[in-house]
Amino acid sequence: MSKDLTVPTERIRNVVLLGHTGGGKTTLAEAMLLAAGVTTRLGSTADGTTKLDFEPEEQDKHHSLSLALAAVPWSGHKINILDAPGGPESYGDAFPALAAADIAIFVVDATAGVQAQHDELWQACDQLDLPRLVFLNKLDNENAQFQTNVDALSERYGKKFAPVMMPLGVEAELTGVIDLLHDMAVRFDGDVRTETEVPDERKEQAARNRELLVEAIVETDDELLMEYLEGEIPETKRLAEQFAHGIAEAEFFPMLCGSAEKGIGIQLLLDFLIEECPSPTDRGPIQGTQGELPLDAPTTAYVAKTLSDPFVGRINLLRVLAGGLANDDHLLDARTGKDSRLHGIFTLQGKEQIAVASASAGDLVAIAKLDDVSTGDVLTAKGHEFAFDAPRPPEGYYRVALSPASAGDEDKLSTALQRIAEEDPSLRVERDEDTGALVLHSYGPTHVDVTLRRMHRKFGVDVNQSPPPVAYRETLKGRGQGVGKHVKQSGGHGQYGVAHIEVEPLPSGGGFEFDDAIVGGVIPNQFIPSVEKGVLQALDKGPLAGYPVVDVKVKLYDGKHHSVDSSDAAFQMAGILAFREAANAAGVKLLEPIMEIDIVVPDDHTGTVMGDLSSRRGRILGTDAAGAGKQVVHALVPESEVLTYAAELRALTSGQGTLAMSYHHHEDVPDNVAQRIIAAHQESDG
Repeated sequence: MSKDLTVPTERIRNVVLLGHTGGGKTTLAEAMLLAAGVTTRLGSTADGTTKLDFEPEEQDKHHSLSLALAAVPWSGHKINILDAPGGPESYGDAFPALAAADIAIFVVDATAGVQAQHDELWQACDQLDLPRLVFLNKLDNENAQFQTNVDALSERYGKKFAPVMMPLGVEAELTGVIDLLHDMAVRFDGDVRTETEVPDERKEQAARNRELLVEAIVETDDELLMEYLEGEIPETKRLAEQFAHGIAEAEFFPMLCGSAEKGIGIQLLLDFLIEECPSPTDRGPIQGTQGELPLDAPTTAYVAKTLSDPFVGRINLLRVLAGGLANDDHLLDARTGKDSRLHGIFTLQGKEQIAVASASAGDLVAIAKLDDVSTGDVLTAKGHEFAFDAPRPPEGYYRVALSPASAGDEDKLSTALQRIAEEDPSLRVERDEDTGALVLHSYGPTHVDVTLRRMHRKFGVDVNQSPPPVAYRETLKGRGQGVGKHVKQSGGHGQYGVAHIEVEPLPSGGGFEFDDAIVGGVIPNQFIPSVEKGVLQALDKGPLAGYPVVDVKVKLYDGKHHSVDSSDAAFQMAGILAFREAANAAGVKLLEPIMEIDIVVPDDHTGTVMGDLSSRRGRILGTDAAGAGKQVVHALVPESEVLTYAAELRALTSGQGTLAMSYHHHEDVPDNVAQRIIAAHQESDG
């Protein structure tokens, strides 16, 4: 294979493989590499021998966990394959990759059909008007279905799917495919490809399906449609040209089929990508937030993926949106304003780096050692500006609190988390303002496990994880009075401060109010702020379970001082003691955070989800139709009941439920629950 992978824009095809884990995306990519002569054998995900799943965690899990790139030379063209992970806890990488592709291939397991992750990714492609095709894989497996999947896809997405291939045989009898567009049968025996006429016993079915394909094509062009209605069948060349136009405009979606593992249909897929699918030139200008970017504009590049290599350092995968790249070019990061010099350009075959001298507009390449450049960034030539909204992965609602396993490693942990979050844009790390905990937001326990293993392998950081602390609050039940008396006079300079306060609750969200009602100078003016400061200290750790006390009004109405022994410290302590006594007199109750949750589920899972939410002390607010046989369930649920709900919802709905969650308000904790929380606090305090 030639190492020269620099080709003009019109000969580039940028393809992203999408679909659910187990559908065979990586095997399909491996089969394309084998067909093109890039490799000499088919890599196996089960054996951990694939070119694209090269990270130890991927080899251990036997499926993709990160976006990977491989360049396939075919018929004088370069096909850049982006192999995106598809598991429910790893598919975040797929979303920013969409902006780097010109066509998406949805790889569907013919034995399992369309699955949950297809839906979100299909909708994301819709928003970008990204052309799509479907490759129905594993038709050689037992219980494989062809027509059933074609019908299911059309029904599920309400789009026009146009089968351009039919299988020759199914399950163990699969030997090839019928190419409906070119009206021929193609059989495969190892590397040998044989083209023949359609077998007599399949001609009727093939003719029927070809008629459906022709109808789908001519409906996108008025002139062809008129000819067709007049009884004239357009010639194959004209059909192919219009077919390519319809694909580029996402007017319909072709379906190809075969077996990646057996190599059936792979060469035809590669041909199809070259002959019928759009190049960057065909896609035209990139739509930005403030206008279009033509391909001949000054150099502009989009960062589709950031990798952290423990030996090489940071590697960024770029889509050249306009202009071109050459070694030693300087580009500005639109986000940071920093200048970056391109020390070396290379393309990737999995982890293998192949140096190239330059890259055309539309190409995908990688650059090492671009500091402070991250996924989603746009790099531009000096004096040129461009911005666009790159797809973002869905928010992760599975949270864990992290802490360093070794004392003194806090800074090391923070740095490692920052680097790993740059690699995986679906992760979010924050320092919880209420609890001080370092919280990792992810898609589930497997996502967390993989993340921590990567941190250990790449950055040498060992981490402890625990459930994130819930931001409980305390507040007053009613009014109360208290006296704080801090008097120490045992010879020498003493301490003297006495404060009388009255407390009462404020409405939810009322915050804190301090009323200075001192008259007659019983507490000198300079010590009144000291009392307030002491009260605020007492509010930080409530008397029930040590949680902050909120929504309180405090009135300081009396007190005593000593001309020599009174001090700021004495009156702060008086304020603390006065509040504790007043709070006990008023009564204190516990508040818990309530989350607003919107859950999208199939109709037949709605009752199950609503029942589960009720068992979590949730209140159902209502439901709305979400289309395509789905409902949105709106509910308010205590945060303590949904800390791990993202993973539990997937189990409850067979992976078909998705959620969005945000803080809504705090409210009273039921007495029986409050007693458990208080008892746990007392036990932890010893």
